Amino acid sequence: MADIDIKAQALSDARTRILKLQEQMTDRLLQMAAEVETLMEIVPPMEARTFLKARCNLPAVELSTYVGFAKTLKGAEEVLRKARVSFPVLKALVAADPEAKQEVLERMQIGAQIDTKDVAAIRRRLSDAKLTVAEAIAIRNRRLAAAAARKQMKATIALFEEKMWSFVRSVRMLPPETPVVPDDIRKRAGSLLEEFESVFGAEHPQPRPLKRNSPGQRIGRAHHALTRFRNGDFGNTFGFGLNDSDIGPTAVDALLVLTGKPQPVYGLVKAPSPLTELPPPRYHLKALEICAGAGGMAVGLERAGFHHVGLVELDKNAAATLRKNRPHWPVIEADVRTIDFTQFRRSAVDLLVGGIPCQPYSTSGKSEGKNDEKDLLLEGVRAVKESKPKAFVFENVEGFLHAKHADHVASALRRLSKAGYEVSIHRINTRDYGIAQDRSRILVIGLRKELAGAFRMPPRFPGWRTNIGDALADLMGANGWSDVDKWVRAMREQPFHDKFRNFVQRGALSATIRGRKGAGLPKETERWLRKGFTYAPIPKEAPTDTDAQKRGFVPGLTLRMRARLQDFPDDWQFVGGVASVAEQIGNAVAPRMAQAVGLAMFSALRAMELDWDALLFGRPRRPLVVAPPLDLHPEISHTSSILHEDAL
Repeated sequence: MADIDIKAQALSDARTRILKLQEQMTDRLLQMAAEVETLMEIVPPMEARTFLKARCNLPAVELSTYVGFAKTLKGAEEVLRKARVSFPVLKALVAADPEAKQEVLERMQIGAQIDTKDVAAIRRRLSDAKLTVAEAIAIRNRRLAAAAARKQMKATIALFEEKMWSFVRSVRMLPPETPVVPDDIRKRAGSLLEEFESVFGAEHPQPRPLKRNSPGQRIGRAHHALTRFRNGDFGNTFGFGLNDSDIGPTAVDALLVLTGKPQPVYGLVKAPSPLTELPPPRYHLKALEICAGAGGMAVGLERAGFHHVGLVELDKNAAATLRKNRPHWPVIEADVRTIDFTQFRRSAVDLLVGGIPCQPYSTSGKSEGKNDEKDLLLEGVRAVKESKPKAFVFENVEGFLHAKHADHVASALRRLSKAGYEVSIHRINTRDYGIAQDRSRILVIGLRKELAGAFRMPPRFPGWRTNIGDALADLMGANGWSDVDKWVRAMREQPFHDKFRNFVQRGALSATIRGRKGAGLPKETERWLRKGFTYAPIPKEAPTDTDAQKRGFVPGLTLRMRARLQDFPDDWQFVGGVASVAEQIGNAVAPRMAQAVGLAMFSALRAMELDWDALLFGRPRRPLVVAPPLDLHPEISHTSSILHEDAL
């Protein structure tokens, strides 16, 4: 009896809590709808939608429901609250016709429990009631026929994919030097072509190199490849050929889209999965960079498997820095505003990137946004529209998302959407990529809409976090400072908290490296002093014991130290005076962080799985051998389990 009482009490308590939570959830849904309605009354609808997606991270499906609420359910709040309506039901109601909506609300009012299936059933019943018996039977028969056709088509496609996969494997077994397509391959290609045309039709546009990723072009390329196999007609037009040495994708690559199998990097039939190293340069992707600065982003992309078709940079010293370190890079020393980016269309740019000037959005400056003459956000949009890359990445400071810039940012996002890109906004921090700096940045990332959903932000790597002491130990002690070891230990032991005072790690991190040569802002200077070093002035060299004997001595960061905290290679040479170099370093994107984003984009565009640790830190993931328990029977005691360390 006691067990029954305990169970009954638990069920009663659970019901009370769940009902309370449901009420709270409904209240929040209604509050959200009210907030969206208020915003729509003040801000133009398109601008408000863009703002809510970008700044509030509100998914499009939810946004449509909240926007439609004011038009379709205004005044029914109390009924919905009483029914503890969920978001799926609210969405279904917004989409329902007035008659169905009225019946659902009436049922809710008398206490009926309604779910999405009930809403759909009511809509269907009311719709059928308007039909004659003959019309209702015809519609029902049409639905049955459509369902049967879908089932049959699904089976047909699955069988066709298996045949195509078998064909692709047979072609791959041909020696590369095969002079002509064998008769049996041509015959099978002809048979597959007939099946292809019965499913997808016989009329398809000729493949165009600049539009490889649209669904129509992919199907067209497959049709073109099958036709060539059937005819035994191979040249190298549009990259179609039998050999991996051919430029671009082969005919086999074009057919892989019809196999249902993952597509490898072009020509890398035996590529390891996940990749522990980048494929050869001929398989790298093409990048175009604006506002390239001193090359932080460019170095990261280079490490991530991209080669540049152009780097635009106005500052003469920064452009000279790029040329000095990478003489082969195509540096364009010019104002972005003067560049006609349509010239890059023939290069079939995979990725356009840019560290759009942050001064117009930085909270440490005037933050004038679109009114700042340095603002190049819309120029970045123009570069995307004119060069038509597969994807783009713009980097900026967190102030970019400040409410005062909402209309400007929303306008830019709206233009990018109209240009055919699915855009998302993300935050990223250097400290999560083994860099001893707390530098949070905003990334505006877009992919052509046919590629939407392919991109995933790179993972974070808290296990690779470091600290200022370990990062700068050798540079800080380069001139024989006796207390450098003590300083390093102090940096290792210093706790680090984020701006919300949440503990992040044990080990000091640099605040954001900036370009100013002067004393900096008062609070900023105080923060750096508390960490154990000065912000400014910038010392010319590492401290000595003589420096340390001076009253109030605190070590400062040389330009080389700042460059390392920004993750530049130690052999990276900067051109210009102290102020110019400090500016170049402070404005740069940390290379390893850029590499992580570049690898994520490479993975998205090439559909490749990556070994992140191996590619970013040079150490591949290793399987972990777990020792067997001691009580195993002797005859199986030699057995051990192999587990991936990420699974633990």
